[in-house]
Amino acid sequence: MAKHIKKEAKTKTKFRDTTAFIMGASVLAVFCVLPLIFTDFYFNILETKYLTYCAITIVTIVLMAAYGLYSGRLVSALKELDIKKTVKELNLVDWSMIVFWLCNVLSWVFCKDWRYEAFWGTSGRYNGVFLMTIYLIIYFLLTRFFRFRKWYLDVFLAVGIFVCIFGITDYFQMDMLGFKAEMVDEQKAIYTSTFGNINTYTIYVAALLAVSTILFAFEKNWKWMLWYYGNMVLTAFALIMGQSDNAYLSMAALFGLSPLVLFRTKTGLRRYMISLSTFATALWCVAWIDEKYAETIIGVNGVSMFITKLGFFPRIVAGLWILTAVVAVLTLMKKEGSSDAIGKWLSFCWLGVIACVVLAVAYVLYDANVAGNADRYAAVSQYVVFNDAWGSRRGYAWIRAMEIYKDKFTPLQKVFGYGADTLKLLMAYYYEGRRDNYGRLIFFDSVHNEYLHYLVTIGPIGMMAYISYLCSAVARMWKRMTGRPEITAAMFVVLAYMTQAVVNINIPIATPIVLTILAMGVSKAQTDAAK
Repeated sequence: MAKHIKKEAKTKTKFRDTTAFIMGASVLAVFCVLPLIFTDFYFNILETKYLTYCAITIVTIVLMAAYGLYSGRLVSALKELDIKKTVKELNLVDWSMIVFWLCNVLSWVFCKDWRYEAFWGTSGRYNGVFLMTIYLIIYFLLTRFFRFRKWYLDVFLAVGIFVCIFGITDYFQMDMLGFKAEMVDEQKAIYTSTFGNINTYTIYVAALLAVSTILFAFEKNWKWMLWYYGNMVLTAFALIMGQSDNAYLSMAALFGLSPLVLFRTKTGLRRYMISLSTFATALWCVAWIDEKYAETIIGVNGVSMFITKLGFFPRIVAGLWILTAVVAVLTLMKKEGSSDAIGKWLSFCWLGVIACVVLAVAYVLYDANVAGNADRYAAVSQYVVFNDAWGSRRGYAWIRAMEIYKDKFTPLQKVFGYGADTLKLLMAYYYEGRRDNYGRLIFFDSVHNEYLHYLVTIGPIGMMAYISYLCSAVARMWKRMTGRPEITAAMFVVLAYMTQAVVNINIPIATPIVLTILAMGVSKAQTDAAK
């Protein structure tokens, strides 16, 4: 009997190790291949990345199924399946993902006119039912079999170095890879590195910055600390030179929310100040580069230009470093019997600061758009006054999408949406679109707000399920992050993405990477990860 039990335990261990290896290899493929792969430069970058991700995940699913059959565990699991127990073990993140997928499927089922497009997502960005099904399967495989170790994020950062270097050299119009040789001039500034559109690039680089900043804040080994700091500096420059205003939403999430975690220790407080001062310095350096090499670079615009053109900005940077030095001296002063812990009081104080900032922003938006006092905000009207032109015509897409939802949809469509990723077809059907410089009609294929996009395409239940999926994942990582800086880093990747999603689109270039990190952070197979 003892030999039988020992053999059975050894078999289970082998199964767990093998499945963890397969899922680990899948994560590495997503981290290493997806960011860098291309075939015809930017001309088919979306299709190339989408097919690559599909290939990686389908191979992963097949290998997991094949090994499950070979080991006999899949058959035995099906025989011993206890539905009530299985359902009971599902957490809120699991349920949110399932409901989100079901809403995509139902939107496809009830889609009368464009069922093919809703399944494959061919009228949009390939975010049809097929890709959502892959996301669902991979999520459950990662959360059940993957073992999250910090070195996976080191690989993520290492690959990101190449992406950032290409992005920075593109800013200097060097075009190291020859991506822009055959592009029209008006598009060269909005495509960069190996990711295509600057907004998609920003999603990825913001994730790199979140990981490097958080791991730098927690690292105790000075060599690894320098590794993370170096990555943080590089990604800060790459993010600013990416020229997308979306970056500052991610920065607001990272630097605005990380004190809730970091301000509990003296080391965390000190590293936070270093990180914030470093980012401000990078912004100041880019402004200097813009002035010194104006004729050879693309040049920053938007929020970056607004901040750096402030006459007192250099004094802000200097003030941050002085404050950082003061904090460093105070936190490094050792008293007998003192510990590194500060307690939660400083984090609670920061929570009050966040509340004040949110209320102030809400008041400005109300005052400018509802109370009719837009003239007060002339200097920043492009950011606070909402109209068709707001956010590079994102306002137009938001307003038209909501008009379609409120005025054109049947009651059934208002519940289930019109069909996954069918917005372009709806916009083309109800509106004339606009013509580009070459006379071609252009239609928005996304609302440029993930949450509103899902409201129109898969309905309010689907939208709420998606929001629940992201928020519950963050909550789950929050509960698990003690002593696990890699989980904290994953949590801030998701927070940065959630913030950008307000003005960005879900595209299978950067989004699969973020969703992979999310699943890693909430993985149930954590027992051996910390060893």
